[in-house]
Amino acid sequence: MLDFLRRDGDSSNTVIGIILLVMLLVFIGPNVLPSFLSRTFTFVDEGIPCTRLRQAEDRGNHQSLIGRATRNPISLRVNSTTIPTDPNGILIIRITIENETIGSVPVVFDERQVIVGDDGVSSGFGLIFTPNSSVTLPNIRQTAGGVINDGSIRILGPRQRCVHRIEIPRNSLDATLLSGSATVQAYYRINTVGVIAGGLYPDHGLALIDGGFLVSEPVPILNQVFNATAQ
Repeated sequence: MLDFLRRDGDSSNTVIGIILLVMLLVFIGPNVLPSFLSRTFTFVDEGIPCTRLRQAEDRGNHQSLIGRATRNPISLRVNSTTIPTDPNGILIIRITIENETIGSVPVVFDERQVIVGDDGVSSGFGLIFTPNSSVTLPNIRQTAGGVINDGSIRILGPRQRCVHRIEIPRNSLDATLLSGSATVQAYYRINTVGVIAGGLYPDHGLALIDGGFLVSEPVPILNQVFNATAQ
């Protein structure tokens, strides 16, 4: 009889544990769990690749009224792996873009136009290293101006986030980054509403950021050898 009660009690504890785990995933999973997993496992991202976001189509006639009315709807985060000790290793920097509103919002994104540095003029995403680094990406930002093609615009759905991974070979890193004392920030610049010729809407509805510039908090790019020696 006592063995049965003990077995029954163990079963109840298991069920309660599963229920608590499910509740934990429901309440904190959408934000905390993906972030935790991405920090723990370098091959796991906390959102879909930004290249898989829906591409804008016929923005002259198809836009979210809620999205057009929002101000400062997106947030940016950046994280970095430590500098690899393997000469053939890769430094991975992730830019996480999140729509914090219930409307669909457009962003200018093209993986071939994510650059290092901010020219203060052209629109798109990029990285800022402090101190300045000579590292460049094999990308070219589109020229400044009011006309932006639908092909360069992606749509972030309500509460949706995406991640863009930037991989830099160790042999491409300069002394600034190899020192282990540099930081990196992600930024998004949008200097235009996006002119449209004809259609229900007069523009692409891109000017959603006050001041036209959004930047993430800086994070360190650590060198395992350097930081271990410093400690």
